[in-house]
Amino acid sequence: MVPKRKDMYGKAHNAYQTVQVTTTDKGRLLLMMYEGAIKFLKQSRAGLEENDIVKFCKYLNKGQAIIAELMNTLDFEKGGQIARDLDRLYDFMLFYLTEANLYRDAKRITKTIELIETIYKAYKTIIEQKQQDSTTVQEEAGEAIRRVAISL
Repeated sequence: MVPKRKDMYGKAHNAYQTVQVTTTDKGRLLLMMYEGAIKFLKQSRAGLEENDIVKFCKYLNKGQAIIAELMNTLDFEKGGQIARDLDRLYDFMLFYLTEANLYRDAKRITKTIELIETIYKAYKTIIEQKQQDSTTVQEEAGEAIRRVAISL
């Protein structure tokens, strides 16, 4: 039996994604997670605006799952205060998205997207400037997180 073309391409695509994730460094993987959360939350908001509740819920759950995973991967021993601040921000985001689901509120999704984008931009800058020493990088990350906390 000859495999269907769709099955062949699907398997190839899945294999490519697996290779991409397993060969990506931790910094790029972190950025990919933020990009995924932003993408899914934008799709969720679009579903809500289109009154497509299935789409809204599906992508909201995916966005929440990524934020939960980001929260679960925090290293409090190495990350210190930055990890604790991120933990509180992720917790707030998950709570806010739960409220967005409960009240069908696109504004709460938008606010969460803005918070994630702020953290994403800070990490992207840090990752792109790897030549700086680790003390400066930690200070910049801490400052970016403080700016996010102030914007709440």
